[in-house]
Amino acid sequence: MFKIGDFSRLGQVSVRMLRHYDKLGLLTPSHVDKFTGYRYYTVDQLPRLNRILALNDLGLTLQQIADLLGDRNDLPVEQLRGMLALRRAELEQELAQKRWQLANVEARLRQIELENDPDPYEIVVKELEPLAVASIRHTAPTAMEVGYFCDLLYARLYRYLSESGISWQAPELTLYHNEEYRETDIDMEVAVPIAAPEVASDGVPDGTLPAGDESPHFHVIPGCTMAAALFFEGPFDQLLAPIQALVRWVGTHGHVPAGPLRELHLSGPAHVEKAGAHLPVIELQIPIIPID
Repeated sequence: MFKIGDFSRLGQVSVRMLRHYDKLGLLTPSHVDKFTGYRYYTVDQLPRLNRILALNDLGLTLQQIADLLGDRNDLPVEQLRGMLALRRAELEQELAQKRWQLANVEARLRQIELENDPDPYEIVVKELEPLAVASIRHTAPTAMEVGYFCDLLYARLYRYLSESGISWQAPELTLYHNEEYRETDIDMEVAVPIAAPEVASDGVPDGTLPAGDESPHFHVIPGCTMAAALFFEGPFDQLLAPIQALVRWVGTHGHVPAGPLRELHLSGPAHVEKAGAHLPVIELQIPIIPID
C-alpha cells in the first residue's frame, strides 16, 4: 500500500485533491489507520483515479463523475476514448476560434496604427478579361471556416476535372459574393480556369454561378474595365489586413465595388501539400465603378 503522498506522486494529483475526492466519496482510501488517521491507497485504485482525472478534464463536475462511475472502476476504455476525442475536437475548435479572433485584433490594431501613414500595399487599377472557369459555390457558416471549405471544395473540383479528363489552367481563384462585410454565412466560390470549349456544354449562363448548387459547373466570370488590385505575399490567415487596405483604397478614391472580391493564388494551388516553405503569393482584385 502507498501513503497518500506516494500515491499523489504516482497518480500525478495533489494530496489536497485526493483528500477532496475522499470527502466526496469519489475515491476513498483503501485503508485508514485508526490511530494515526493516515490514508493508504493501493495500485489497483489508479484506474479509477485516472478516469476521474480524465472525466474532470472533459469538463464534468465531480458530482457528475461520481454519478457516472458509481461504485465501478471499469468505465469502458472505448467509451472514455470516445468522450476524450469529442472533447479534444471541441478544444481544438475553441483554440482555432481564439487564434482567428487574435488575428482579427492584430489586423485591426495594425489598421489603426497606419491611419496616418501611407498604405504599405501598392494598389493598381487594371482591366480584367472574361474568364471561363469550372467552379463550385458554397456558403461557409463562419469566416473562420473558409479555409476548411476551400480545402474541401478545391479537392472536389480538381478530382472532378481529373476524372472528367478536363484540363485546367492557373491560377485558381476564390470569389467572395457577399455584398456586405460578414463573419457568418460566407458566400464563396472556388474556381479554376479552363479551356473555353467545355463552357458551352454546361448550360450555365455567363455571369455569377447561382448559389445553392454545390455541383461543379462551367461558366464565365465577367470581365470589367476597372478593378483595384494588389499583390500580397504571406500566410492566408493574414489576408485581412490587405483586404482592408484594398477596400479602403476603393472608397477613398471615389469608387464602389462592382463585383465579388477575387483571391488569385499565383504561387500555385493553395490547398495541396507543398514541399518547401515558400510563402503563398496572392493577388486580390475587386471590380470597381465610380460613385455616382
